[in-house]
This record gives sequence, structure tokens and C-alpha cells, in this order.
Amino acid sequence: MFRLKSCIDFVPWTGEQDYISVVKADGCWSSVGKQRGRQELSIGTGCDDIAIVEHELLHALGIWHEQSRTDRDNYVTIQWLNIEEGKEYNFKKNTLQESDSLNVPYDNLSLMHYSSKAFQKAPGLNTIIPKDPHFMDIIGQRLDISELDRVQLNRMYRCTSSLALLDRCTFDHPTICGMEQITTDDADWH
Repeated sequence: MFRLKSCIDFVPWTGEQDYISVVKADGCWSSVGKQRGRQELSIGTGCDDIAIVEHELLHALGIWHEQSRTDRDNYVTIQWLNIEEGKEYNFKKNTLQESDSLNVPYDNLSLMHYSSKAFQKAPGLNTIIPKDPHFMDIIGQRLDISELDRVQLNRMYRCTSSLALLDRCTFDHPTICGMEQITTDDADWH
């Protein structure tokens, strides 16, 4: 996905001084932004879903949680009393010095947004309530990087194009990745 949506590419480690080391530790986590030397990123038990891996890689690339933005109170309400004791740090609001959203609008569809029940202290309790109720069951999606996630990542790394045009292209169908076979000549594609 990173090659499709950005200029970011991950390659096997060949001795670079600064690198990401994917480990299977307790939980899903990563430091935010480039760290010096070996930077661990955990894909622990229950974390081996492609969107969770993308979420943690976005952290390593410097993207914070959406509900940590300085302007988050305009878009969501944090229900502090419903948060599991000791997990409040997950809802800390960053300062302008800690993070920059790069003028990307708040994104309820962000892969980096927690769900409405994240770190709830009891079943059924909401910890995040979107100001727009249409997003109640959408925040915390773990399907894919959102369009605004892509925009923020590309602004951060000054990407002007993706590394890959498409993820795959086969010639099994009449229209292949936006190409069509000319009906008058079975040999040409355009």
C-alpha cells in the first residue's frame, strides 16, 4: 500500500545505521517518527492484520493518532471517565510542537483514529464520541489508509507520485487496469 499511495518503500535491512526492526512483542506498537539506530515496531499476537501493520508503520513514519491532534476537541469528545485506568495516555492531546497535521483536515476515516470504544473500562462504554454522529461507527476503521492519511504522509515526505502505478495487473479480463483491447485488432491494448 505504501508503494501504491506514496513514495515510501520498505526494503530489507542491509546494515543501515537507522532502521525499523519488526518484532513480535506484547501488543501492537511503534515509536512515532524516526528514531536513531534500531527502531522496534511490534506486531504481537492479534496484530497481524494488514491495516494494523499499516497503522504501526504510519507511526514509525511520523504520523500520530488522529484523536491526538491539537484541534481534536472540535471534532470529537473524549469520555475520560469511560477509559480503562492507566490507559488515559492513549488519549493525550499533542501540542503544536509535538506534531503537525500539515494543514490536512481532521479525518474521522483515518486509519490512525481510535474507535469509539477504544480502551473502554466496561463493555458498551464509548471513550470517543464524534461531534458528527454519522462517524460513530466509522471511526477506528481498520480497512486501509484513508485518502487524508495518504495526503498527510505525502506532504510529510514531499511525495509527488507513488512508486507503483498499480498493485497488480492481469490480462484475464476484458478491461485490464483501465486498458481495453481494441475490438478491431486482438493484438493491441490501449
